[in-house]
Amino acid sequence: MMSLTVVEDGLIYTGFNPPRKVNGLVSLSGRVVYAGGRDEAWSIANKLSRALGVEPTVIELGGAIAIPGFVDAHLHFGSLGLTKYTLSLHEASNINELLSLLKEFALGTPSYWIIGRGWDQERLGRWPTRWDIDKVVSDRPVILIRVCGHAAVLNSRGLEVLGIVECGDMVECRGGKPTGIVYEDVVATALREAKKSIGSKDPLLAAQDILLSQGVTLVGDMGVDAFWLSGILSLRVDNALKLRVRVYLARELFEEFAKIGVIGTIGDEYVGIVGVKLFADGSLGARTARLSAPYNDDPDNRGKLLMDWKSIANTALRASKHGLDVAVHAIGDEALDHAIRGLISARTSGRIEHASVVRDDQLEALARYGLRIAVQPGFIASDWWIPQRLGDRAKLVYRFRSMLLHGITIGFSSDAPVEPARPLLAVYYAVTRPGLVKYNREERLDVATALELHTRGAALVLREENAGCLYQGCYADIAVLDADPLNVRIDDIPSIRVEATIIGGRRVYP
Repeated sequence: MMSLTVVEDGLIYTGFNPPRKVNGLVSLSGRVVYAGGRDEAWSIANKLSRALGVEPTVIELGGAIAIPGFVDAHLHFGSLGLTKYTLSLHEASNINELLSLLKEFALGTPSYWIIGRGWDQERLGRWPTRWDIDKVVSDRPVILIRVCGHAAVLNSRGLEVLGIVECGDMVECRGGKPTGIVYEDVVATALREAKKSIGSKDPLLAAQDILLSQGVTLVGDMGVDAFWLSGILSLRVDNALKLRVRVYLARELFEEFAKIGVIGTIGDEYVGIVGVKLFADGSLGARTARLSAPYNDDPDNRGKLLMDWKSIANTALRASKHGLDVAVHAIGDEALDHAIRGLISARTSGRIEHASVVRDDQLEALARYGLRIAVQPGFIASDWWIPQRLGDRAKLVYRFRSMLLHGITIGFSSDAPVEPARPLLAVYYAVTRPGLVKYNREERLDVATALELHTRGAALVLREENAGCLYQGCYADIAVLDADPLNVRIDDIPSIRVEATIIGGRRVYP
């Protein structure tokens, strides 16, 4: 259906590299056809209205600030919505607090599985175990996921339901018995079972509400399994999906689709299956990120390598033949070596997720082979224990400015629900680098660059040429703010409020 929209009565940024301001914008059927002066905008809109027989919709900014809609290059759409049904453990400072929160939550939760997320053993004082959890919930399965998502603790009932009775690389044991602590694929399997008792549509709608309230208009949904994919497609069929979603399939689902020959870049401007997500390693917080030298606080451990370069190359080659992008999770520097070698061996210009620890030689390689990187400013604040983990290597962490100086395409993301889906907070972290600034102060960004990376930069990581911008040909996707982030104190940026979100020239929030 054809639509004509005029945006006026406020300051409109069409982009941030460099910042360009206009006061009038016209969109036709969801795309920007003009951005410039208000009078010229109305002249063009009136001509289009007469020619097409369409009355223009007017969006009055009322003096507010319009910017390109935020793009989140890497999050977990369904898992973000699942937080509405999940116990938050981010504030638990010891095991007793965790158990008290769990006990209260269990009393008011009817679902068979109980899901919690956000604990950190550094705050708790030690790793929780199945025997801890059994003290307060023993009749229903429980999964409590570490803040990073790469480790979790199950109670005894949860282990029983999943049939976990033996030790293994992903199952921690003590005295020959599983402690309840599990990693990586086992976490994913347990969560897959747990979320079935809740369903997919309601969490997805909850996630959409969260994202629209923060001015996010396009997301890269990473590691999507059949459960969440069916929910996303159902929402699109029902015209309930307002957000633009680019799906990166979980490796297992990609393999299933590839077997039956139905995989490829599928979708429209709102939903597209565009890639496959691979894991080279785990997380720094759980000490499962694969490093080239041992952890400073765990000298016998270098983390876990989940895929070597040959496995990455094999999958990447097959995915690229289907026209799919390839995103490789690589946090530790040795995992990054494997990700780079795997992608270039497959002759595909894929993307790296996180690239948390990056050596100088790796910066050169990333630039030389045109690999894109989705980075997370939120990690700068939450990974306060980095110096403890890495010692002098803390200077190699989250090197956003160095990446840009090397000409590497990078874009911001939240990895939500690992970090809050709050783009303006991410901008603040990228500018101030709280906690890590003394280790690599030179990696701080200016506000305009940070905004560019959470709009246009993130869109380019997703290979979206028409997003994260408001000049001719771009999606008419807009975040309306109550203050100009380029004209306030830096400390005030996180408190800027999103007044409205517009996608395809239509107001979708509030």
